[in-house]
Amino acid sequence: MAYLLASEIHGPQHVAEVETYVKPYVGALRDPRTPAPEKFPLVIHATGGTTAAALELVKASGARGAVLVGFGEHNSLASALHTKAELEAMGIPVVAYHCPSYKECGGVLTKARRVAEAASSLVGVRAVLIGSETYQAELARRKFGWSVEAVPLSVFEEAAANAEPDQEAMALFGDVKVARITTALRRFAEGADLVAIQCFPFLMKSRITPCLGLALLNARGRTVACEGDLSAGLAMLLARRLTGYSGWIANAVYGRGDEAVFAHCTASLDMVKSWRLMPHFESGLPHGLAGELAHQLYTVVSISPRFEKAAVGRARLERGGNFLQHACRTQAAFRFERAVKLEAEAPANHHVFMPGDVADEAADVLRLLAISVTRY
Repeated sequence: MAYLLASEIHGPQHVAEVETYVKPYVGALRDPRTPAPEKFPLVIHATGGTTAAALELVKASGARGAVLVGFGEHNSLASALHTKAELEAMGIPVVAYHCPSYKECGGVLTKARRVAEAASSLVGVRAVLIGSETYQAELARRKFGWSVEAVPLSVFEEAAANAEPDQEAMALFGDVKVARITTALRRFAEGADLVAIQCFPFLMKSRITPCLGLALLNARGRTVACEGDLSAGLAMLLARRLTGYSGWIANAVYGRGDEAVFAHCTASLDMVKSWRLMPHFESGLPHGLAGELAHQLYTVVSISPRFEKAAVGRARLERGGNFLQHACRTQAAFRFERAVKLEAEAPANHHVFMPGDVADEAADVLRLLAISVTRY
C-alpha cells in the first residue's frame, strides 16, 4: 500500500530518517521497483526528483488513482505536486497531502493511509441486490468493478418464510415474521460486503417491512441498505470504513437556511440511544422504528444515483426522535455549517449520516473514485 520514493542525490541519511519516521503511521513500506497490484497506492515523496519513479510505480501497479504525500524538506512537496499534475493530465484521480516537515506529519500520514485504504475497499465490492436488476447495479459493476448479484424478491420471500427466527430479533421486537426476515437477510449477507433490498415491493406483497431486520443487522456489523439504493450503499460502506458505523440512511424532509430535517423508518440500533416501534409511515403496516440518534456531530454524504457527483458536509444534531406526524419515524433536525439549498444542491434524496467529523476523508475517498464532490 505505502511506497517511499527518494533520489540518490539528496543523501541516504535524510532518507533513512524519513523512513524511520513514517513507518509507524503507514505500515510496512513496499519496494517501489517491484510494486504489487494496487488500487490506490500511498506514494510518499521523501525528496525531490521522484516524479518519474512515482509515475512508473502507478503505471506498473495498475492503480486506478493515487494518494501522495510531500514534505517541506528536500524538494519533496515539489515532486508530489509535479506527480499530481502529471497523473491528473492522464485522467488518473489523485489526492495529495503535505506537511511543513516530515517530523510533524504523523496525523497527515495516518489520514492519507486511511483514505487510500478506504478507497481501495470500495472497489470490487461484493453486493447482493434483493429485488429486480437495475441500471444502477450495472453502473456499479462497470465503474467500480462490483459484483452485484440480483436475487429475485420471490427467492427472498421464500427464504424468509422458511427461516428459523433470529433469536435476538425475537427478543427485541417480539414478532416472528421480523425474526425470520432478519435470518433471511443475514444469510444473504454472508460473504457479501453490502446487501440492498427493494423494500416497497417486499412490503406491499408481504405486508410487513424489513426495517427492523436492517436496524439489527447494521448494528451487528453488516451493511444493509434500504430501497435497493446502491449509491446510498456505497456511502454506507464508506461510513463503515471511516467510522465503524454503517451510517443512517435518511430521506430529506425539508430545509430552511442552515437547518434541515431528515427522516427514515429505520436506523442502525447502535446509532440510537433509544427507540420504539411504530407503524410504518406510508403504509401503516408493521413496523417502523422511531429512534433518537445518539451522537451530536455527524458527517453527511449523499451520492447521486449514477455515481457521478456527491455532496459532503458536517452537521450538528439539533433535535431527534419522532416529532413530526407527516414523516418517517426516525427523525432528526440538523444544523449545517452554512445555508444549504437542498432542492438545488443535493445530488440525491438519500443522505447518509455517520458519527463524527470525517468529512475531509470522505470527500477525498470519493474524489479518488472519480466522483465529483461539493461541500455542504
